Amino acid sequence: MVVAVKKIQPADFPTDGSLSRSKTAESCGEGPETDQLGRIIFVTGASRSGTTMLARLLGAHSRILALKELHFFGDIWEPRDNPGTIAESELIEMAAVLFGRQQRRLWEGKPTDADRERARGLVGSLVSQNRTAAGVYAAAVRLLAAEAGKQIACEQTPRNIFYARQLLDFYPCARILHIVRDPRAVLASQKNRWRLRKLGAQHLPWYEMLRNRVNYHPITMTKLWKKATEEAVRLQNHDRVRIVRFEDLVANPEYGIRNICRFVGVDFEPSMLDVPRWGSSHSKAGDEEKGISSKVNDEWRSTLPPAHRLICERMAAPLMEKFDYTPTYRMDHSGVRMIPSLLLYPVHAASVVAFNPGRAWIQFRAIRRSRD
Repeated sequence: MVVAVKKIQPADFPTDGSLSRSKTAESCGEGPETDQLGRIIFVTGASRSGTTMLARLLGAHSRILALKELHFFGDIWEPRDNPGTIAESELIEMAAVLFGRQQRRLWEGKPTDADRERARGLVGSLVSQNRTAAGVYAAAVRLLAAEAGKQIACEQTPRNIFYARQLLDFYPCARILHIVRDPRAVLASQKNRWRLRKLGAQHLPWYEMLRNRVNYHPITMTKLWKKATEEAVRLQNHDRVRIVRFEDLVANPEYGIRNICRFVGVDFEPSMLDVPRWGSSHSKAGDEEKGISSKVNDEWRSTLPPAHRLICERMAAPLMEKFDYTPTYRMDHSGVRMIPSLLLYPVHAASVVAFNPGRAWIQFRAIRRSRD
């Protein structure tokens, strides 16, 4: 279901950095319970919307550590299940997985004995009120930030938007930055994502590249974009949530980053504009290429098949209008060209589940229960 939304106006984005903040946002309290929760920035969005780029920009700040995608919520722990008291051994294992994923990436993050020993010390240091899954997560990312000489942890798992309301409740000092990108650009990037390893991302396993290729279908990708965007729109008036449009950020990076810095409570640093550009699924780029390029805004026009473009525009029309994404096809355009994709959709869905049922279930559960 598409929510009724008002069209975003320029006034929705502050020009002077002024922000309305609740008492909770202004003051996070004092004491060991709050100290162990710390300050966390959650960068969210539909996958391939620019979450990694935004996290890199923030991670270039002297006070912010950009973490890897940790996939804690919904994978290591489901926050809406509320199982009550969690055994200390389970909390230790949760922390160990976090340490392993940050050290060796998601695909190679199986915890070692050293990770578990480190996790044991972390859990043992927590006050009783924070000996919870939420408390362990916060303490772990705060420790990682401190070890890097930083004060603020920034996490970039895109689907955390489906847990945003729980995260705002768990962490009174948290900020959520949700980045929205033209869904046609998202589809084009997803369609070519399996090529990342060929374009230089040697750290990505072949299995992950194959999974990306199996996972792509214009209907699935558009549904995921819609769900993530709808959830962000529901929270757009929350004083600790900010929606950032990808196209605006790359068109005027310094302006956008200055406003983001004000929102998260840090001073702007020019070094934030000088980040590596690698990571595009359209072209090869090396670490020597730095800065933010706006040329990616229109690459979808030449790489996304017309039938996929039409499916996306028909499914996402109301939200596209809200974010000023102009359709290229008339809404009464013949749907004949969509027939092959529509006929293949059941085969695609079955393939996704068969190829990786665990990940498919996590994604489905997050989306289905995002409004609970």
